[in-house]
Amino acid sequence: MLDSVWLLVLLGFAFWWTIVFMLDRAGVLKRFNTTSIGPLIMWRTYRGQKFLDMLASPKEFWKMLITACIPMVFFSMFLMLLMMVILDAAMIVNTPSPGPANAPQNILAIPGVNQFIPFVWGWIALIVAMVVHEFGHAISAKAENIKVKSLGLLLIPIPIGAFAEIDEEEMFGTKTEGGAAEILGPMDTKAAGAGGRKATSMAQVRILSAGVISNFLIGILAFALLFGPVLGAVAATNSEMIVVDVAPNTAASQAGIQKNMQIKTVDNISVKTPDQFNAYLKSRQGSSVIIGGLQGDRPVSYTVQASALNGVYILGTLDSHPAAKAGIAPGMQLVSINSTPIKDNNGYMTFMANTTPGQTVSVGLIAKNGTSLTVPVTLESGTEPKGYMGFGGADLSDNSIGVIVGSFDARNHLSNLQNILSFQGDTLKDKLLNLIGGILTILFLPIWEVTGGVYGFNVFQSDLTSLFHPVGWAAPLGNVIFYIILSLFWIGWLNIMVGLFNCMPMIPLDGGHIFREVTRMTVGKIVHDTAKVDHISRAIVNGFAITLFASLVFVIVAPYIVHGIG
Repeated sequence: MLDSVWLLVLLGFAFWWTIVFMLDRAGVLKRFNTTSIGPLIMWRTYRGQKFLDMLASPKEFWKMLITACIPMVFFSMFLMLLMMVILDAAMIVNTPSPGPANAPQNILAIPGVNQFIPFVWGWIALIVAMVVHEFGHAISAKAENIKVKSLGLLLIPIPIGAFAEIDEEEMFGTKTEGGAAEILGPMDTKAAGAGGRKATSMAQVRILSAGVISNFLIGILAFALLFGPVLGAVAATNSEMIVVDVAPNTAASQAGIQKNMQIKTVDNISVKTPDQFNAYLKSRQGSSVIIGGLQGDRPVSYTVQASALNGVYILGTLDSHPAAKAGIAPGMQLVSINSTPIKDNNGYMTFMANTTPGQTVSVGLIAKNGTSLTVPVTLESGTEPKGYMGFGGADLSDNSIGVIVGSFDARNHLSNLQNILSFQGDTLKDKLLNLIGGILTILFLPIWEVTGGVYGFNVFQSDLTSLFHPVGWAAPLGNVIFYIILSLFWIGWLNIMVGLFNCMPMIPLDGGHIFREVTRMTVGKIVHDTAKVDHISRAIVNGFAITLFASLVFVIVAPYIVHGIG
């Protein structure tokens, strides 16, 4: 199925490229203010100049604001450089197996391609980030009296970016022929005052920084609203018992019970805890039971045959550990080891207590499709002197219909979300560490939600949304408050990530152009020969660009080189 989807994507891309080529050759694109670079088309508009002039009219205000925020840009440049060094070192020391966290498509912040970013909220946030970024460049250029020729979009065929076409000669002193330069900027520049360059070094740094600063400020504003009045206007009900997972090919899955169902009753008897629920099912083995509750806001009821189940249900595996290496995956059921039946978690622990690291065992499994299989697993050492597989599981003997149940503390979850960016602690050090920890949590939360199965803000687009409700000023909004929460989170998150990525000191990113100008200024204070300054700064900047690009490629391909594509 996946191969056919990718085949359709490739065929669609080839068709798009062919159409773009034909329209370009026929002169159609040019008539609509559009040019192309391969399959990429650039649509530009020359309207809105008066609007830009109006926005940029308080010129000194924009100059002061951007100048005050420039240290944030340089800190982010250093942070991104340090992150690349750490990532490369981590790849060399312990190369991870290929997975979602290092998949090539997840490097790009394109909703629908990147599996960590939801399609609808992701596109809303990305459009905001692109518009804000390019308007930042354009307004700053106007404030510095540098001509803005047009604004535009990049399409392939979906919009993947935006650009402000600033006059290259006034900005950089050079003009590179070809469409690419209109997006990326020239690969070489002249010193301030040379050629047709009107921008001073400081003006150029401000203009180049303006896009990133705009992203950061919008991100900060979105998070300030989210973690302030918006989340503050949400309350949660008491904790509820929910279905954490449903084992395939069991009575529960066949009856249609789904993850996140809130279980209220069994045979019209109220149940409050997983232990109470499982005990009742055990007492009714061999009989049908009626399980009632909510799937979101919708009342549901299922009639299920309660029968004894044996084995351990695989909830998840650890990368680079024996279970994952052997092909054991979430959703499988472990039922035997070396032909010894494993009826429950105690049976599994008893058998493993007599194993040793390096020993190979035959593990009997039931796959998701119901077929039985046996795989060899070579055990490794764990925290105890016995063999270790490396998976998380649930005891199926606890539940006779095949569901894994747990309590979801909605109030505690909401409180944790509301206090992610709290400045709390007994000392200033504790407060700063909590704040930094909260920032890191926000940055990595979308990845953890997908790879770790944790709930973050995606709880507001799940069946568990019914456990939350708006209060105070938001009460009249109803479920609209959850749309506001999701849009603010993704607008904040994507603006921060787009800003950080553009801060990398690598041409053609904004950080690379800023680094080039700062390098020229620094070298110029030491070397007074203009030609030598250009030669030395060009070598430094190009060296950084090549090294960082190679680092990015290394981070992407290293897991596949070491562990293989399969």
